[in-house]
Amino acid sequence: MTLKKMGIAVVGYGFMGGVHLNAWSMIPEAKVVALVARHPSRARTVARKFKAKVYSDLERALDVADVDVVDICTPTHTHKEHVVEAAQAMKHVMVEKPFALTLKDAEQMISAAHKAGVKLMVAHCIRFFAEYAKIKELVSQGVIGEPIISRAHRAGPLPTWGARSWFTDPKKSGGVGVDLAIHDIDFTRWCFDDRVRHVYARMGTLVHKKGICDDHALVILRFEHDGIAHIEASWAVPTQYPFTTYFEIAGRKGFISVDNSSITPVTVMSNGKVERLSPEIMPSVPGMPFPIDPYYREIRHLVDCILNNTEPMTNGEEAKKSLEVALAAVRSSRIRDVVKLPLEG
Repeated sequence: MTLKKMGIAVVGYGFMGGVHLNAWSMIPEAKVVALVARHPSRARTVARKFKAKVYSDLERALDVADVDVVDICTPTHTHKEHVVEAAQAMKHVMVEKPFALTLKDAEQMISAAHKAGVKLMVAHCIRFFAEYAKIKELVSQGVIGEPIISRAHRAGPLPTWGARSWFTDPKKSGGVGVDLAIHDIDFTRWCFDDRVRHVYARMGTLVHKKGICDDHALVILRFEHDGIAHIEASWAVPTQYPFTTYFEIAGRKGFISVDNSSITPVTVMSNGKVERLSPEIMPSVPGMPFPIDPYYREIRHLVDCILNNTEPMTNGEEAKKSLEVALAAVRSSRIRDVVKLPLEG
């Protein structure tokens, strides 16, 4: 007996829409049936590759196509509209990070999914990169003891390829403090497994012209159990600058770092030894060569949660916590003072 495949509607055919389409094509239990694009004519060639149909709006796709999951890859300021519409149609939802630009919007999306009884997953992809997953695994195993200090750096050119340059508009992207820094905010929270108590940040438009969103951010987090994290996120680099990430975390018994410029990206210092982990011993998927596509792992996770009726690790509530920290950082920079969590107002 052949089981029916999950019907997938991907909303938004920009850079991330294309990435997600490729990842969905590797999921045997799923089939892309609809591609929702602002300019349908541009998306038809790609849609034919997946034997999917193109629609100009999500409402039409939900009315006509046999959709089980809606994957939203549109600009951040449009997320609430699409998530609520999909949830009210009783469809499971994946939505790109950042979850939203306000906590109110995040809460409305969570409420819509809860009322409909559908899965809601926010695509915090860093948790699914093999190197970062390995760090979390080692920290959870107690290899470095209780985490006490971490430092993260993430830098690349200002993404001007978004439709109508939406990344550069703080009202649409939230700027570097929300759109980019949230990657390491979320991963740091995951590693510390602790509540952020205070946030202190400085942000500004350091390189680009006035009117552009903040392009550089420095954020300090203080956790409930006194751990301290330093996060730097930057778009204040030349267009030819390679996308660069670095993360390190120290505990009472050791230290772990990951550097995307190294062929052995993960370094572990513990019990008087130094170990460097190469890609070959990272978490793997049978039959898939390294590097394992993190977007495949991300989408695979959602599919497994749907099939097994379990909660995604980055469900709405979890994503809202990371969003709250990012918004607190923006507020801290604006008022030039420490911001205490939870946020008020």
